Amino acid sequence: MQDLKAKFDDYYNHHLLGKFMEMEAERHKQMDVFIKRLLLTGIFIPLLILLFWSSFWGNYIAGSRNLTELTVYVLAGYVFISLFYCRSPIVSFKIDVKEEVMAKFAAFWGDFIYAYGRSLPDATLENSRIFPLYDSKEGDDFFCGNYHQVQAIISEEQLYKKVRTKNGSHNVTVFQGIVILLEMNKKFEGKTVVLKDSGWLNLFKKIGRPERVKLEDVSFERQFEVFSDNQIEARYLLTTAFMERMSEVKKAFQGKNIQFSFFNNKLLIAIETNHNMFEVSSLFRRATNRKMIDRAFEQFASVTEIIDILRLNSKTGL
Repeated sequence: MQDLKAKFDDYYNHHLLGKFMEMEAERHKQMDVFIKRLLLTGIFIPLLILLFWSSFWGNYIAGSRNLTELTVYVLAGYVFISLFYCRSPIVSFKIDVKEEVMAKFAAFWGDFIYAYGRSLPDATLENSRIFPLYDSKEGDDFFCGNYHQVQAIISEEQLYKKVRTKNGSHNVTVFQGIVILLEMNKKFEGKTVVLKDSGWLNLFKKIGRPERVKLEDVSFERQFEVFSDNQIEARYLLTTAFMERMSEVKKAFQGKNIQFSFFNNKLLIAIETNHNMFEVSSLFRRATNRKMIDRAFEQFASVTEIIDILRLNSKTGL
């Protein structure tokens, strides 16, 4: 890892620093826009609050409930529009930096391309059988390419389920995190699924699942529960080194839930994070500050370490 970090530092100085310096000038422009919008909305909010209270008490005394509700809706609408109005420069700067920088960041790791806002097909997510049911999804960072002769996709996904209540419906996030899809060099005759160990709820997981696989790694067994329709293949895939690496990735990604599935000659790994990953900039931090890009490096390096382990395994055959 130290050698890789040294190479990245050199790559950063030659290929990324110049871009970040350019984006620092853009950050100042967007910050000026943000401050002006914040001040503009800040001037009107106290006036609206004063109007609200005077209108509220006036309508309350007069017994006009409709006018009181209208005042509340107008104030709430203004606050919502103000938040969107002020947030726009923050989002705009984030997207600008990603479009300018992330393609070069991806190129450091090999034959990778980067696309902002792209996501994996629904069929791929559903066939893995490790995601909850969802109605819609949203993509963020998407990397696709070849790493050490392994075709890999690394996609940041957010899945939503529509919940209906008596007051209408709204979306609830059922998954937010990183999905890693790897093309394997060997064909899988069976299917192996590794799920989060949920204690006594594991009894219900067995319904509709292949046979339970017992492993010798006690620590791994405490974190995951494995199902497969091919016991020998499952033990081959889940080597001691692979299970240790999965635990390291869980720690590096700060994910509370990691699950993975071998299917259709692919390996899909889902890492639930509940926060955005691969963030390299912020409107409120100098663009040339290394903390965020170094964090993105650590996150991507953890993914490539997983691919390294799988590539070594594929040489021995099933």
